[in-house]
This record gives sequence, structure tokens and C-alpha cells, in this order.
Amino acid sequence: MTLEPNANLFQTLEDLNEKCQRLEREIIREKAARRKAEDIAEHGLRDLYISREKLQLLNTIASYANDSDSPTDALNFTIQQICEKQNWPIGHALLRTGPEGDERLEGTDIWVAKYPDIAFPFLEASRKIVAWPCASAPGRLFIEQSPIWTADIYAQHAFTRAPAARRAGLRSSISVPIIMGQELVGAMEFYQTESVEPSQQLMDLLLQIGTQLGRVFNRRRHADILLKNASSDPLTGLPNRSAFETEMKSVFEKEQQTADYQTSVIYLDLDGFKLVNDTLGHSAGDQLLVAMTDRLRSVVESFERQHWVEKIMLARVGGDEFVILLRSADVRDVATDIATEIHKCLHPIHRIGANDVQAVASIGIALNGPEYQNAQDLLRDADVAMYEAKAQGPEQTYHFTSEMRHAALARLEMEVDLRRAVENSAFELQFQPIVALSDRQTVGFEALVRWRKEPDTVIMPDDFISTAEACGLIVPIGTWVLREACRSAVRFHESNPSNPDLYVSVNVALQQFQQLHFVKLVRDILLETGANPKWIRLELTESTAATNPVHAARTITQLNDMGIQVSIDDFGTGYSSLAHLQTMPFDTLKIDRSFIEKHSDNTADWSFVLAMKQLADSLGMKVVVEGIENEFQQAELESFGCQFGQGWLFGKPQTEALVMATRALPAH
Repeated sequence: MTLEPNANLFQTLEDLNEKCQRLEREIIREKAARRKAEDIAEHGLRDLYISREKLQLLNTIASYANDSDSPTDALNFTIQQICEKQNWPIGHALLRTGPEGDERLEGTDIWVAKYPDIAFPFLEASRKIVAWPCASAPGRLFIEQSPIWTADIYAQHAFTRAPAARRAGLRSSISVPIIMGQELVGAMEFYQTESVEPSQQLMDLLLQIGTQLGRVFNRRRHADILLKNASSDPLTGLPNRSAFETEMKSVFEKEQQTADYQTSVIYLDLDGFKLVNDTLGHSAGDQLLVAMTDRLRSVVESFERQHWVEKIMLARVGGDEFVILLRSADVRDVATDIATEIHKCLHPIHRIGANDVQAVASIGIALNGPEYQNAQDLLRDADVAMYEAKAQGPEQTYHFTSEMRHAALARLEMEVDLRRAVENSAFELQFQPIVALSDRQTVGFEALVRWRKEPDTVIMPDDFISTAEACGLIVPIGTWVLREACRSAVRFHESNPSNPDLYVSVNVALQQFQQLHFVKLVRDILLETGANPKWIRLELTESTAATNPVHAARTITQLNDMGIQVSIDDFGTGYSSLAHLQTMPFDTLKIDRSFIEKHSDNTADWSFVLAMKQLADSLGMKVVVEGIENEFQQAELESFGCQFGQGWLFGKPQTEALVMATRALPAH
């Protein structure tokens, strides 16, 4: 039997085959789609993991940075975390140093190495690296404050650490700036052993980390500024009183434990500083202080290098007051040597603007001993010794003794009483006649101040003027004297109008004369009292005129223009006399009593007096001789051509009432 093929059957088989193939294709597409979806999911999860890991790294470092005040600690922690999380074998920190215009990045000992033994040569080279602004990392960070990725570190022509890097097997690097505001304050650099392609995500992360570290640097800078302001003098940069006292206390306690060294405090005050401040202004005073500080610092540094000095510290504790803390095995001699060198270094003149100024020092020294229970007492006694030195004249050094403390207490008591006297005007004037030697007619009076402390107690000027000068009361006292002298001059002329040339001579102290408004003060007092300028003469000591010659000459000229004559007092006891006389318009030269009082017979040596008389004649000045006490002196001086004299021979100082009552006023 023969079977014929069934066409329908073949068609059915073909359809099934095609359907199977279609199903297989769909299965393949579904597998591919599923595989792609799985790949996408896996990649997304991996990116998410990496993002979360980096975010966690940033949060960890930011948290540490927020709690840290130490840039080095924060750098150590950060580099360790980055190397660990990013699997970098080497990390290193650099810090910015150098003044503006010479900034640079310098290597540090802050580093992390996975294999320190292999990396040691490279780490040592990195520690010594100095990078200025340039076109390659890390110096390029000065120009571009963003991370710099270097895929091949050997392609950098300026990479000086290449030999050590090859030994460590390093290939690529990334340099990260540490930014404080807009300022580059440091850098981190990380190295990899392979040539790694850059990741923008990682670079953004590292830039944020560098910014977080910059905040630590900022907090540290503010803390350092606050600490510096609290412990240092802003003008000179020296430690201030607080810092000095803290250090002195520490040294004082240390000395109780060892006898190898002894402590001394050297206290110095600049004589003449206040005068510069008052006459030339505070800016000039500041310039002088800075210049003096440089000189003092040079002395301290020279002794600091000596092996017998265990410690030495210079500080500024007041306007023109400095102290030196010294510890030395031979402390008394070393302190004395330091004081000697200070006197030498301060002595040369300074030029400030158009003025020559000088500020020498008075120095007090106190040595620690068993009698001191705390450091403050030692500082106090050095201060006491300094005031004793100041009372003895410029450029003096005194070691403290117990007697000085008693004297200091007496001065303090006098200062309190003197302030009360100024408030109550507890002073009076006495007048000593100045006569023409030819006929002994009174031509004027010198006004001399007395302090009536009690109704029956009168203090002479020699006993209180130095205290008044030291505490600044000499200015109000001098103003009172000038005003009262003008009032007396008016009354003298009212009671004796026949002698229109009678004058009252008034002494002017240094601090008073150097006031910027002194001429205006004199003018105001004349107007207030009604005194004629020709009735008043002002007396300046030679040292007062010599302190600031330019100011003195200008002031004397202004006084002359008002009609007031000015005398130079105590002539011959100062310095540079001839030079000053030639440049200043003095009217009268007063020869000091010290050149007169010893002469009592024909063996007297009048050579100094004759020389001064000839000098006055050559300059067209009148001469008044002070301290004439006997007839011999009067006759001799008159024979030399001296015109005027003053002394007990012609009359002792008397109150205005006694002068008027005894008719001491001359008739013309």
C-alpha cells in the first residue's frame, strides 16, 4: 500500500518549527534583557556602595576635623583614613611657610606608608622637599587650588624625587590643596603603584576634605592670635606683663628645687620717652620704643648664647618700662654686665623725622634670696631699685637694698600728700631779690615755691620737686607757680608804679617746658592775670634747653616775640653749653652758685666765672651771678664786670606780704 504525503501535516510541522524558533529567540532576548537588568542593578549597587563609602569617609574626616584644634593631628588622621579606604600605599602632608612673596610648601613628618621599609627613601626625600609656585605638583597648587591628578609622575620634568619613587615602585599621584578661605595653607599628596585614570568623583571628595581641614587651620590661627594678644605686646612683639609674671612664677618655683642657678629681675625705665611722646607725638614715641626694643633684644640675645646663662627673657611691662628675667650661676655679676651693655646700646642718638632724640635708661636689679616668698615681691623690689636709680640721675644702675624699700614707702606717702596739696593749692611763693651789683638796687625777684604741708611745716623744693617730676605733678605745680608769680608781679607794680622794669623770674621745669601748648599756656595766664610780658622772665636749666634743642629754640623765640625774656639757669652744670647758647635766643645767663660759694679770699680761682662772663659778653647776654653771700664775692664779681647778682648778701627769700611790708620794692 502506498501512502501519499499529507500536505496539511507538513504545513503543521513547519508552523511548529517556526513557533519553536520564535520562542527560542524570545527566550534569548529575555535572557539578554534580564542579564542587562542584572548588570545595571549590580553596577548601580556598586556605585551606590562606593558613593556611600566615600560619603562615610568624608563624614568621618569632617567629624574629626570639627572636634580638632590641632592641624597636625587632623592631617595625620585624614591621611591615614584616605590611604586605608582608597588603598593607596603612601600619603604625605606639606605645610605652607615663608613670608608673603616667598611662600612655599615644605615637607613634614606627617606621612602614612603601607610598606615603610621600602618607602623610607621616598618618605625622607618628601620630608625635605620645598615646593615654590610652579607648573607641576605640588607647587602648582598655589596657582590651581583644586586636586591635581598625575597619571605618570615621571613625566613631570621637575619631579626631583623620581629616583626614590622608582625604588618604592610608585607610578601615579594626586595632590590635594588644603584651603582656608581663599588661602592655600597646606597640601596632601597620595601615591599609587599603578597608572590610575582620574576620577572626578574622587577629586571632588578630596577637595571637600581639604576644605574641612582648612577649618582646623583657621581655628588654630584664631586661637594663636588670641593667645598672642593675651601674652604679647602688640607694638614691640615682646612678652607682656602677664606672660612675664607667669614665666617668672615658674622659674621662681623651679629655683626652690635647685641651687645650681639663681634668679634676678632687671627692671629698666627709659628716661626721656615721655618727653618724646609729649613733644613729637605718640607716633614718634612708638617709633622710639620699637627702636629701643631692637637694641635691648640684641643685648639679651648676646647673653642668651653664653653657657653660664640658663635662662634670659625680655618683656615690656609698661609704657616705657621693660624687665629682664635672668637665671645664671653667677647672677649678680651677669645682671650687672647686662645693665652695663644696655646703657651702652641705648646711648646713641636716634633720628625720628627731623629730630634727634635720645632715651637712656635707669636700671634696678633685685636678686632672689631666702627672704622672698613669691615672685611678685622680687619684681616689686627690682622696680624700687629702678626708681632709686632714676632719682640719682640718668643712666644709673642700682641693686636693691632693704633701705630702698623704706625710701620707696616714704616716696609713696609723699606722692599721696603731694597730690592732695595740688588739689588744695597748698603752696606759696617766696621772692628773693635780684640786684644790680653797682648800686645794689633791686631789679627783680626770683619766685621760689614752698609747700606748706601744715600751718607750721614748710617743705623746701629740694625735698619734693624730684617726687613731683617722677609722678607728673610738676606740670600742675609749675602752672600754679607761673600764675601766682604773674599775679604777684601785677601787685608789685600796682604798689610801686615808678619802677616799670621790675620783673619776676620764674623757673620752668623740663616737663612743663616741653608741653606742646606751653606758649599758649603762658599767653593765657598773662591775659588772665593782666601781667605785662616784660614783667615776667622765665628760667630754663641748661639740661632742659639741651633735651630737645630744636623745640627749645622755637619755643624761646615764640616767648621773645610775646615780650618775655628767657634766662639760662645753673649755667656750667649741664653739657654742650656753648653749642646751645649759640643757637638759642637767651637774654640772660645765670652763673650757678657752685662756682661762687667757695670763694672767700684773695686765693680764689675765678677762671671759670671769667670764662662764662666772656662767653656771655660775646653773645650779647646779661649775667646774673647766684649764691653771693659776702662782700668779698660781691666786690670781685663787680670788678669782673658782672652786672647783676642774687644771694643771701642781698636778701633771703620772703613772702610777698613781707616784701611789701618791708618796702623791699625799689624806687626807680
